[in-house]
Amino acid sequence: MRPARWHLSNHDALVFPGSFKLKTAAEDFSVVPPFEIRSGAEQRVPFLFNSPHSGRHYPDRFLAMARLDRNAIRRSEDCYVDELFGGAVALGAPMLAANFPRAYLDVNREPWELDPRMFAEPVPSFCNIRSARVAGGLGTVPKLVGEGLDIYAGRLPLAEAVARIEAVYKPYHETLKRLLTTTHARFGFAVLIDCHSMPASIR
Repeated sequence: MRPARWHLSNHDALVFPGSFKLKTAAEDFSVVPPFEIRSGAEQRVPFLFNSPHSGRHYPDRFLAMARLDRNAIRRSEDCYVDELFGGAVALGAPMLAANFPRAYLDVNREPWELDPRMFAEPVPSFCNIRSARVAGGLGTVPKLVGEGLDIYAGRLPLAEAVARIEAVYKPYHETLKRLLTTTHARFGFAVLIDCHSMPASIR
């Protein structure tokens, strides 16, 4: 049997060999959108705020895959950081805010920064499987949350990762690029402010 071959189409979408069909993650956000733009009537400053890790919508389908309960799985969440920076919107700065959780998908990674140990099928050769973030369990589709807690009990279908990248990651970055382009065109420059929190430590 010949090994399966993977390639990218002209639209940068993964094409699966044989009869392997790509499932969509769109159903996870059929009610709540995966992300949203928060803005006033007019952008008055050349700043754009981005909150990629404060999403709090945990799809039922995702939770059913996880071995962690609703509280434990939130340990990687930048909880309410979007609300901490929310005052910027009233001052005329738009904010791009994720509703999807970081444990579901991390858009502060390369699109194909995947850990091959997570998936039932081999990952495509173009994936970055050797980054420090992948080694730490924190790739585009994270393996761990918090202090090294495994999110999943077993391996995922590779199609699950691809669906999240195609349905959520790529539209998120396309929207971010569009907002930056619009800001630059309006003001002559654009300043992107990424909004995060860091865990406290007590010694």
